Amino acid sequence: MNHLFLNQMKQIGVSKKSKLLLTLSGGVDSMVLCHLLISNNFKFSIAHCNFLLRGNESDSDEDFIRSYTDSKKIEAFFKKFKTKEYASENKISIQMAARDLRYQWFLTLKEKNNFDFILTAHHLDDSVETFLINLIRGTGIKGLHGIQDRNFFIRPLICVSKKDILEYVQIHNIIYRDDSSNKDLKYVRNKIRNEIIPLMKDINPNVRDAIIKTISRIKDVEGIYNKYIIDKKKELIKVSQSQYKINIPKILSETFSKQLLFEIISDFGFFDVDSVFQSFFSSSGKEFFNSDYYMIKDRSDLIITEHITNNTIIINKKTNKIVSEGVSFDIKKIDVNDSVNQDNENKMLIDFDKLDFPLLIRPWQLGDRFKPLGMRGFKKLSDYFIDNKFSLIEKKKVRLLISNQNIVCILGERLDERFKLVQESKKVYIVTIL
Repeated sequence: MNHLFLNQMKQIGVSKKSKLLLTLSGGVDSMVLCHLLISNNFKFSIAHCNFLLRGNESDSDEDFIRSYTDSKKIEAFFKKFKTKEYASENKISIQMAARDLRYQWFLTLKEKNNFDFILTAHHLDDSVETFLINLIRGTGIKGLHGIQDRNFFIRPLICVSKKDILEYVQIHNIIYRDDSSNKDLKYVRNKIRNEIIPLMKDINPNVRDAIIKTISRIKDVEGIYNKYIIDKKKELIKVSQSQYKINIPKILSETFSKQLLFEIISDFGFFDVDSVFQSFFSSSGKEFFNSDYYMIKDRSDLIITEHITNNTIIINKKTNKIVSEGVSFDIKKIDVNDSVNQDNENKMLIDFDKLDFPLLIRPWQLGDRFKPLGMRGFKKLSDYFIDNKFSLIEKKKVRLLISNQNIVCILGERLDERFKLVQESKKVYIVTIL
């Protein structure tokens, strides 16, 4: 077992110089991992979570870890969590609440103390249980590869069986704490472990090994699948100015169009693939939102961009820089006699004396009109967008500079004739989208 552990650590890239944080519950698995780290002279600290879910038993676990780390002179961090309150406030299960709370804390400890890796004691049997849980709930190929290392979260015992762990405990006389909640059948994992797997063993005594072989094959298939998806994404997604555009006829021509669509939109946090797929066969304008991204079906394209808000920004005479919705506006006021060049389309050169402060930056509104530079008459913005083939998402991103209810310019696009520089202009007001 020690050989399996050291081989796994080497494959992950952990050395004796690595700074490690072990998440220690006091249970048999984590205590075995702790013993292995000590026996092999790894440098590590310990983090223990008290979720306050089992009354005196939770507190006794914490006391056990405190006594153990003191005797071994190991640096330890302890945290109590109001798990039930967090679960209620966020309307999630107790298990999900505990997961969220501990991982948030582990990441905080990593940042504050510069740990290279965070170690958990998940083992081979845990991976089998996770496979079955995901299979029962319904999942894609990513949910069928068991438990894997993720970034700096590593599982050095993932190749070790529970049987080997219990044998190691007997050989080395390791003390540990029993968690009574592991027998509580209200938890799905416990039902899998204590009821379903024993039933499966009646059919196939070697069911655990059979599932492990299946997981291994799925990992190989997943590698082939991921290569295919990466190549298809390069074909189907066009990126321009922080916009992701998917051509709908192209994706519909693919053999597995709906699955490809899921793989694309799930990268942006959209998972209702049926609703998005259905929008392909309706008129333009169907919108989808999440906390980070905005997606819209526009003609023959599905367009995704970062979330767009309708904020209005006030600009005073002294304002020289604005950052809003990921866009930076650089503002300068200089004499016309100074060197002034219209060197890029994102730079608006405006006659300063024609402006009434404060100015506004806002989205366009139905009924907005302006005099496009070089034209004598007014034009509705809606018509301007049609003439210049603006997509629905481009229209949503449009920001106008407003002076005394008049449109000064479409930022980064077109100046209003009334605010252009003329022979008599003395000062130029420059607004540049960076």
